[in-house]
Amino acid sequence: SMLISDQDRPMYFSNLIGGLANNLAGPEPLKLAFHGFVVIVGGLILSGAVNTSIIGANGVLNRVAEDGVLLPWFRHPHMKWGTTHRMVNLIAILQIATILYSNGNMAILAGAYAFGVVWSFFFKALGVTTLRFQRSDQEYKVPVNLRIGGREIPIGLMIITLLLGCIAMTNLFTKELATKYGIAFTVGLFIIFKIG
Repeated sequence: SMLISDQDRPMYFSNLIGGLANNLAGPEPLKLAFHGFVVIVGGLILSGAVNTSIIGANGVLNRVAEDGVLLPWFRHPHMKWGTTHRMVNLIAILQIATILYSNGNMAILAGAYAFGVVWSFFFKALGVTTLRFQRSDQEYKVPVNLRIGGREIPIGLMIITLLLGCIAMTNLFTKELATKYGIAFTVGLFIIFKIG
């Protein structure tokens, strides 16, 4: 807020870092070169995020295919690299389709991403909490465990799960656009897995 003036700030709401680069002191060619540098660095950072998401989604889909939910065809290894190339290609196509479907609208994409992240954290915490009631021999435990009559109650883990659940519910009721897209995506995946 101190670098970009109040009257110029609305122009850069969708590109604040570009706005910072344009409002630095110095000659215009140097500011333009710095803006180009910012774009290149941003592209490299986002490339890493896309790569990480492909690797994570590939791992999840491999486990789903191992459980027999997906056809074995998806797990076919690449002849040269040994990767599950059909899954990687499918994930890349779905990512491109998501961007095209949303017309690159950053509000929709960011909201849908936040919806997915928050709910995945909550469901992972819920799953870990459920497993803690089934097994108490785990090597790593969240602090604050209460032992009553030979049973261990994971109070710390339950608090974390409850907090994540509250955040997820807040996200559900306050982010209308993200909720619509997130629920539609979840229902779509559920139908695909049920049919498959």
